[in-house]
Amino acid sequence: MNTTHFEAELTIPECEHSSFTLSYLGDAFFELWCRQNILQRFQNRKTVHLHVVQWVRCQTQAQLSKLLQPYLTTEEEMIFRQGRNSKTISPPKHAAIKEYRAATGFECLVGYWYLKKQTKRFEELMSQEKVKEYLESFLPTSKKSFTNAA
Repeated sequence: MNTTHFEAELTIPECEHSSFTLSYLGDAFFELWCRQNILQRFQNRKTVHLHVVQWVRCQTQAQLSKLLQPYLTTEEEMIFRQGRNSKTISPPKHAAIKEYRAATGFECLVGYWYLKKQTKRFEELMSQEKVKEYLESFLPTSKKSFTNAA
């Protein structure tokens, strides 16, 4: 019987870092990050789910990409544009195509940081005051303590 080994560290050659690869992994990593942050504040399943959905939806990711733009390096801007400009297979149902593309660019950036093992860079940018304020705007006022939870 053939045994497949699951590697703890994902290795994808740089030449294969397509927009699809970066956005797919970036989406997963960002959702996990959101789940961890929300779970540090809430324990009710419905509440956790509702807030995570608000944070991971494409409109939120598009706005996050706008907030992060001033802090991106030239290489990061290139990765963002690569994702934003990638072909959309099917139009989104609940968002404008411009938002969807910006969200894909954001996911590509997150995937890039994940694959490059630069998650500290991701954390640094997500801890920008404007980013924290924006994400906290989705939470009930009594539970807003991003700095304590992150």
